[in-house]
Amino acid sequence: MIKFSASLVLVLLVATACSTSRSSRAVRFTEQEQANLVVRYYTDDTSYVLKPAKTDGAFLAVLNKDAVLDVAKQQPGRELAVVILIHYRAQSEADVVKQDWVKLLKEAGYQRVVFLRASDGMQINGLPVLGGGG
Repeated sequence: MIKFSASLVLVLLVATACSTSRSSRAVRFTEQEQANLVVRYYTDDTSYVLKPAKTDGAFLAVLNKDAVLDVAKQQPGRELAVVILIHYRAQSEADVVKQDWVKLLKEAGYQRVVFLRASDGMQINGLPVLGGGG
């Protein structure tokens, strides 16, 4: 019994160490100041443009995808666009969203498109960078 308990503790320690090291190695975004456009995307009908901030009074305006693209096309600089994504149930869903945004933003003239994983707040720097950008 003691041998089994010791083995179980060892397995749990290894599993915890592995998951901790993976999350600590995640690349974190640090280019908020250089971004020309930052969009927090939920659905094609619900997005917020954080940079340049698009507001409706004191609150961020809810924009559909076409309105977001209109804002994107008005920016004088188009080096870096950032799209903050919520968590999707399936990676295939996230991949479709990313491919669509890359296509649209590249057509609008953006050189780089970076995807970030959303958190509860509206912070940008420090969010984990997701693969699959352009």
